[in-house]
Amino acid sequence: MHVQLHSGGRTGVATAGLALGLIALAAASPARAQDAHKQANDHAEHGTEQPGHQPHEHGLHFAHPLFAESVSPDRKLRTDFARAWENEGSESEIELEAEYAFHRSFSIEAVIPYVFLSPDEGASESHLGNVELALKFANFAFEEQGVLLGYGVEFGLPTGNEDKGIGSDHIWEIEPFLNIGVKRGRLEMQAFSIFGIPTNQEEGEEIETEFKYDVTSLYHVSDRVQALLELNGLVGLSGEEAGEGIVSLSPGIKVAPTSDRHLFFGLGVSVPLGDEELDPTMRVSAFYHF
Repeated sequence: MHVQLHSGGRTGVATAGLALGLIALAAASPARAQDAHKQANDHAEHGTEQPGHQPHEHGLHFAHPLFAESVSPDRKLRTDFARAWENEGSESEIELEAEYAFHRSFSIEAVIPYVFLSPDEGASESHLGNVELALKFANFAFEEQGVLLGYGVEFGLPTGNEDKGIGSDHIWEIEPFLNIGVKRGRLEMQAFSIFGIPTNQEEGEEIETEFKYDVTSLYHVSDRVQALLELNGLVGLSGEEAGEGIVSLSPGIKVAPTSDRHLFFGLGVSVPLGDEELDPTMRVSAFYHF
């Protein structure tokens, strides 16, 4: 799971409603996805695999977006460099991620971010951000229709440093999530809904819950090239930021340098919508599947 670097921004709750509508639309499309999924299986049986098949897959599997997360449990190592330019300086983040699937229906994921703050005025700061641990489950009941359902929970650990303005040194985050993936031939659509619930607040500290959502479209241009378009958002549900948040549109591309496709490199840009105070975020990623 990846946090957005932007710390401000204003949008209405209507955008979250749009995202939920897209999730509902994806959930209602198993019948339309069935033919495409059957066609992919037919190609696999005859040795003519369609783009999107990965060497580590067993059945229905979804590729990884750049700014969001995949519905599929996986075995992978990932590293990211992200940089956001804002009015008062820049923020960079190096992120290491490891995910291990004990079964195609269950994986454990750990994300370790290190953050660098470079204000236009004043000294630069750096510190470990909030480490994340996630339990990820997948339901293959609609696999034959090309639909994968998922759910799980993520825990944000208080490994940050509030004095430096990086993460938190006492807040524990509990983030249950639901997701869905739909495959139609070369096209993959995925949607996430995540509720952020902070705990262990200090006396007098306000509780600020939030709702995050991601809707991703990924197209397999070829076996080794993937084009992406993501919609990523966050809306405050309580506290000072209730009803306000951030929405970003994030195009990107992933390329496998070798024919075995165990290794992918990705490049994406996340552009905030409707807020002139925020500038784009660039993300460079490397995925290794084992």
